[in-house]
Amino acid sequence: MATASENGIHLWYETKGEGPPVMLVGGFALIDSQWEYVVDDLAAKYTVVNWAFRGSGKSDWTMACPPTVDQYAEDMRIVMDAAGIEKTAIWATSTGAPVALRFAAKYPERVTALCTYPWFKSDDTWRGIMDAAYYVGRNFGVDHMSRLFAGAVFPADLLYEPGGIAYEVWAKKRYIENVNPNTLKWVIEAYKEVDLTGDVKRLECPTMLLMGNDSAQNTREEMKEVSYDYLVGSFLELKPDCEVATIENAGSTYCMITSADKCSAAAIEFFDRVVPR
Repeated sequence: MATASENGIHLWYETKGEGPPVMLVGGFALIDSQWEYVVDDLAAKYTVVNWAFRGSGKSDWTMACPPTVDQYAEDMRIVMDAAGIEKTAIWATSTGAPVALRFAAKYPERVTALCTYPWFKSDDTWRGIMDAAYYVGRNFGVDHMSRLFAGAVFPADLLYEPGGIAYEVWAKKRYIENVNPNTLKWVIEAYKEVDLTGDVKRLECPTMLLMGNDSAQNTREEMKEVSYDYLVGSFLELKPDCEVATIENAGSTYCMITSADKCSAAAIEFFDRVVPR
């Protein structure tokens, strides 16, 4: 465990393994915990860097002004600089995806490859999900947000099965550890208005989209913007040379939790082909 600092803000990060670096960028509520089930596989071949944005997790919960996706990308730069990493591969998912996209577009010379969930723009559906998350967190506690997000991205047949219930027990604790309820509205607002269409078009590094193709919302027309087909198709319209790794029968952004072995194998196979050694 180590700390990176700039302008009085201290950011937690941790490295594991040996080999070319891979920065992990998880969602705003799970953060580094999102990679718990795949990090050992990655660390067998790569130097894995896990970290937390300002105001969250084990980083400083100091936040004097509203955060932005661009600021979170700068937090990533601060961590890389402190760790002595000049160039890195990136694996991002959930709301970590736009942070990684912003970084890769802003600092193309520092990115060797990008494996990401294909979310780059908020629309009315995503804004509704974010608003619902905020009101659930404010009125019932941040731990209850885990059920809302599980309902959006888990396979329907897993939600109330023993595996889904075990996830809930695990996730609720992580939400409490990672989310600052006092700044939750600021964080939610940062993601509600994100639009990185231009950044996707400018990506220079080898890029692979990775997500599960099964979620409870895939068949609901009013929720099509969170479905596998819509997200992957929208990204490919902007960057048609992307590779796509589909994790079958796994839950959207939580595929690295519900199908950890398949996810780590897909990411490692991609990095092995495109990341210089």
